[in-house]
Amino acid sequence: ENPDFVQPTRSRNEVLSWVKSGLRDFSVSRANNPWGIPVPKDNSQTIYVWFDALLGYISSLLEPGDEPTIENAIARGWPAKVHIIGKDILRFHAIYWPAMLMSAGLELPEVVFGHGFLTKDGLKMGKSLGNTLDPFSLVGTYGADATRYFFLRSIEFGSDGDYNEERFISTVNADLANNLGNLLNRSMNLIRKNCDLMYELDSSEIDHPFRETASQLATLVPKNLEQLHFTGACQPIVEYLGQANLYIAEEEPWTLFKQGERERAVRCLCTCLEVVRVSAVLLKPVTPMLSDRIYQSLGFPEHQWQGKTAKTVAKDDIRRGPNEQFKRVAPRLCSVQT
Repeated sequence: ENPDFVQPTRSRNEVLSWVKSGLRDFSVSRANNPWGIPVPKDNSQTIYVWFDALLGYISSLLEPGDEPTIENAIARGWPAKVHIIGKDILRFHAIYWPAMLMSAGLELPEVVFGHGFLTKDGLKMGKSLGNTLDPFSLVGTYGADATRYFFLRSIEFGSDGDYNEERFISTVNADLANNLGNLLNRSMNLIRKNCDLMYELDSSEIDHPFRETASQLATLVPKNLEQLHFTGACQPIVEYLGQANLYIAEEEPWTLFKQGERERAVRCLCTCLEVVRVSAVLLKPVTPMLSDRIYQSLGFPEHQWQGKTAKTVAKDDIRRGPNEQFKRVAPRLCSVQT
């Protein structure tokens, strides 16, 4: 009835194989267990640890001062839209948990999503190997945007993935610092040098395939994000920026200015800046701080940026006039530690 209840496909197939092998009742208590919550009126039994733990997803919704009833807990936000769990505890969340909810007449989460494992340099992480990955250290060194981008861009969500520092730095520098940051800085510096930071036309006046691509991405990217297909959301943006970098390299607006082809040069630069603007909006769920800096560098005030989403990406074209807020976006977000 609900083929998308367990995701991704690998997890769904695993659950289906368990179901096909036959389902059996399970007891909500254990006998003669020295630890656990005692069953009321029967001290020889304790509540099965998974029965107690799974119920915590609902009971934890209660706020301090709430009367501890199931009705009050559910009113605080159940059912969950997406329940994300590790693949090693898939059986408990995709079979036991739904069975508990259904037996109690409670609604199921819309989706149970089993994510994969993370290794480091191809090895399983562990204290004995001394190769654990400290997320606080990673964010402290490279920033939250870069860290979030790498894992969502480079590892298919739901599959196992591997962290390698060189690949981390290479990916972030290539996609964000070079592909995105340099395109912005390159274009803005040429406008500052040749146009005194004046936009000499609206990007809405530009008839270029990039505009049609932007419209397509405004539909595709949110759809992939909603489906937890994060690599599928990031990859087309990277390709979009790559096409713009190729375009500016082919047009050579710096040469066009020298040759007196000012209108063509300006058209190229405004096109590239519009690509950067659209990309900043589309990347906002993944790189919110970087996207904010880029959008404001393009001359948009903060109030115009707040609340900007892919659905409204077409409403803020680059407009004719001065950009007095230009701030350079650092072209290198990360560097190899030596």
